[in-house]
Amino acid sequence: MIKKFLSGLMLGVVLLFMAPATPALASPVPVTAAAPAAQQVTTPPPGPRIDPAENSKANAEKTKSKVIVGVIAVVLGGIVFWGRMIRRKRKKSAS
Repeated sequence: MIKKFLSGLMLGVVLLFMAPATPALASPVPVTAAAPAAQQVTTPPPGPRIDPAENSKANAEKTKSKVIVGVIAVVLGGIVFWGRMIRRKRKKSAS
């Protein structure tokens, strides 16, 4: 009885969050005459300026953080492996 209730509740919650939202109606866009080709702007809009020195510094910091995370992952993996070896030895000696 409880399993059926909980599964029904979970299904209801999932369906509630997955239900598509009603799309908002967009206001109509007024149609204007196309601009002549001579008046079109050909220069791109100004964007952010990226300094190569800052870019290389950011890449160096990112690489350093990746190395640190990698070293931590290797150390934690070693601890897990070492602990399993010890557990296996204790299990063998107890048997």
